[in-house]
Amino acid sequence: MRNCVVFALLAMVSMVAAERSPTYDFKKTADMDYLQKQKKVFDLLMYVDGTHTDAEYFEIGRNYDIMTNVDYYMDKDVVYEFVNMYKIGMLRKDGLFTYYKQEHREEMMLLYRLFYVAKDFATFYKTACWARVHMNHGMFVTAFTTAVIYRDDTKYIRLPAIYEIYPNMFFDTKVIRDAIRMKMTRGSHNMGMDMMMMKRGDAMTVDNGETYYVTSNFTDVCMNPMYELEYKMNYFMEDVDLNAFYYYFRMTYPFWMDTKDYKLPRFLRGDIYYFFHKQIMSRYYLERLSNDLGLIEDFTFDRMDLPGFVSDISFTNGMYMPRRDWWNVVPFYKLRILDLIKNLEVRVMDAIDSGYVYDEQGKQVSIYTPEGLNHLGNLIEGNCDSYNMKYYGAYDALARDLLGQNMDCKCKDYYVPSSLQLFSTSMRDPAFYRLYDRILYFFQRYKAMLNRYTKNELEFPGVKIENVEVDKMVTFFDKKEYLINNAVAVDSFKEGKSFNIKTWQYSLNYKPFTYKFAVNSDKDTRGVMRIFLGPAVEGEKYDYYTYLLNYYQYFFMLDEFQVDLKPGMNTIERHSIDSYFFKHNYMTGDVYYKKIMKALQGQEPFSYNERMWAFPGHLMLPKGTVDGMRFKLFCYIGPYEEPKVYEMPILGTFKFYGKSLGFPLDRPVNPYFLQMDNLYFKDVIITHIKDYTMDYRVNYNSQMKDYLVNYRDYNTKYMTKDYDMKYIHNDYDTKYQRRF
Repeated sequence: MRNCVVFALLAMVSMVAAERSPTYDFKKTADMDYLQKQKKVFDLLMYVDGTHTDAEYFEIGRNYDIMTNVDYYMDKDVVYEFVNMYKIGMLRKDGLFTYYKQEHREEMMLLYRLFYVAKDFATFYKTACWARVHMNHGMFVTAFTTAVIYRDDTKYIRLPAIYEIYPNMFFDTKVIRDAIRMKMTRGSHNMGMDMMMMKRGDAMTVDNGETYYVTSNFTDVCMNPMYELEYKMNYFMEDVDLNAFYYYFRMTYPFWMDTKDYKLPRFLRGDIYYFFHKQIMSRYYLERLSNDLGLIEDFTFDRMDLPGFVSDISFTNGMYMPRRDWWNVVPFYKLRILDLIKNLEVRVMDAIDSGYVYDEQGKQVSIYTPEGLNHLGNLIEGNCDSYNMKYYGAYDALARDLLGQNMDCKCKDYYVPSSLQLFSTSMRDPAFYRLYDRILYFFQRYKAMLNRYTKNELEFPGVKIENVEVDKMVTFFDKKEYLINNAVAVDSFKEGKSFNIKTWQYSLNYKPFTYKFAVNSDKDTRGVMRIFLGPAVEGEKYDYYTYLLNYYQYFFMLDEFQVDLKPGMNTIERHSIDSYFFKHNYMTGDVYYKKIMKALQGQEPFSYNERMWAFPGHLMLPKGTVDGMRFKLFCYIGPYEEPKVYEMPILGTFKFYGKSLGFPLDRPVNPYFLQMDNLYFKDVIITHIKDYTMDYRVNYNSQMKDYLVNYRDYNTKYMTKDYDMKYIHNDYDTKYQRRF
């Protein structure tokens, strides 16, 4: 009983923390058309593993005939091709879909094109209803969500978080089992500390129903004692928001789409592939340091000497995710893939060392040009913008196939994908980080071949960073709340909307902090400040140049923003939660849905933002240690260049200030780099609070509130009385977001 009381108190305190933490910077006011579309999209993705006869989509989908309505599609050939394939036989409804299986991917693309060529939203919706009833749910979800992302008439429509659509891909079987038991019993008997039911009323439920909570703790069981050191980092590798971010990052430019067909900025694709993976790997490396794991060990494909992977994740049809034993060998049925990978590695290295690639006509194309990194990224990923897919193949996909160690099933209906063959589970596997450490070596080799930045390219005449001060950096584990209704089966759509099942999971978090820069300028000018966090090693103060040569690639970019400088000393303050690279909170689907319903009924206005996902804000800082761990903060201010603004699906609008992503630490440096006035190194200590007690939680909430109340000059203008932590209104967005 005492434990239950403590758990309930922690739940209530956690609610307070959620209410007092910054959320979305909403930007646009929704009209009725947007609201209706938003509701339909959410309804189609609720309980996707089942079909419900009382749902709106069921009658529409059951009665809709694609061929009868062929005139409502912009390309009839797409319709005919899909219908013919459907008659032949597509992936059965309980098959496990993966985009890394060629047959699955080709069938999914037929469905996606069918969605994409629908002339209007009404036709698109009817087609989606039909697919929801008749198609494999994994294939439907991938094709439908991709269409929502790329269709003009569904722009800015928010999709449910992928962990809300497929909770079983983010939470282990114990959580899913407990959720099913909770739904079946509705809390009617004592479930102990594993599960508990709390009635929250209108504040947390959709239809005045009940909210049930299931606990989730990835530290309960060590699934891989043979390599337990790696699994000290489960809190990072299995972080729900981080895995969801990776899913959406890869869905922004899915490798199966050709950018010339879908109005995407083609020249950014390879750069984005490189930079985001580089950010993930730098962040992972800093977390390894916090756990005393050191550098990532090398491996060879021949020996497969990499950590094993045993997961407690199960698919919706009951199959468990394939395992990989430690110190395994390449199975005989994947030897052909091994040979292909070796050939592709040689071809990629030849391209980097020679400086050119071959296109499909055999023509040499230089990659040591401003567009060269983009070409190299496309080539390694093996996406549809690769110069020569036939020759350079898809290194990324082949390596995932080999390392995943799943069976080579020839029948598409019985294929079981590995963790690496799903974006939503890739980062749970230690092999993911070994693979991308290897892939990033290609890019680092390429960058090393480029000319190092000259002093003229790096300096900012007349501008000097005199000092940098940073608040104390503190990390701790905090509970986060996730909606997992889709983990259970319901008898009807109405029943499914009458309750919510949520889970709490501990996640690494940090206390928000402020940077203070003292910058001296001899003129009125504008600059761009860039902030990085990197490792600190023994002896680097005595040989900074060697230190940077060895560790520049491990610096994690925290922020980039423009500043206006006046003659004399300038004091610049920047808050950690300002960074556009991160998003700090994500409204759960039930709360979002309820706001949609209230707006449809005219009870309150509804606002939304064009940017849906970013790197999880709570993972901005590595854990550090209880005694305090030293890291290196690197600050650089460079001349302002008129930015090019690009809008990318999901990730929103980005400004590119005329430099490579990760500049100036994207290439090896020269010795004079350390003598320039416009950069500054500072030691920072990150302290981890191990025992996150209620007293500290309350103190943290109080500090968080005080922090935002004093949040410079805009707090009085942009905070609401009802929700004092929301600095999210239109004026704030106009003033601050457009700077990035």
